[in-house]
Amino acid sequence: MVSFCAACSRRLLSVRPPARLAPVSRPRPFSLLATSRRVDTPLRALPPASYRSATTFSIGSSSSAAPHLPPIPTRPNIKVTAPSLAAIKEEGYLDDDVKLLPPEEAFLNISPEAVQQLVRITSREPLDILQRNKLALRVGVESGGCHGYQYLMDITEERGVDDYVMQPEGVHCIPIVVDLTSLGLLKGATLHHATELIGSSFRLQDNPQAKEGGACGCGVSWEAK
Repeated sequence: MVSFCAACSRRLLSVRPPARLAPVSRPRPFSLLATSRRVDTPLRALPPASYRSATTFSIGSSSSAAPHLPPIPTRPNIKVTAPSLAAIKEEGYLDDDVKLLPPEEAFLNISPEAVQQLVRITSREPLDILQRNKLALRVGVESGGCHGYQYLMDITEERGVDDYVMQPEGVHCIPIVVDLTSLGLLKGATLHHATELIGSSFRLQDNPQAKEGGACGCGVSWEAK
């Protein structure tokens, strides 16, 4: 299309009328936007740790009591199941001269508050997960930090051939599992659960294997004796 200016008779550029814009669709109701997805394997990892001290691990859980929470003894009885030494050697992951810890040393003290929190965690898990009898609180140690070691905690279904299994007796809750190497650095320590204004957390305290005053100022690592 060619047009001329009425004032000076100069030719104007051909301009194509803009295409008609497509109508804007109305927003869908919120209820229609929500979708559901099937998760075959639920994530078992806990939220990232809040390292307030070398002995603290936050699980980001509510401090409210689980329904029908049974009374926990002042000193809960803990059944310790040791791994099979033959299975460990057959696995070949550790040295050939590996030995199990003496039974009187292979334990963690578990406070009533920690047992109560394990009961709460158990009460929130789906029945099909619990029926597999694999879910546990894993407590471990890894090399790292400026003082040599740091504690690890995680809710997991993975088990190792060298795991010690510690089950509080008389209550329905998931067990604690600790691998052989980690237990050598944790034996005699106390697993506790504390509730504070800023949140609740599992923590390891009174570890006989940790050097007194050997925790790093950053609150992450600790030093072994």
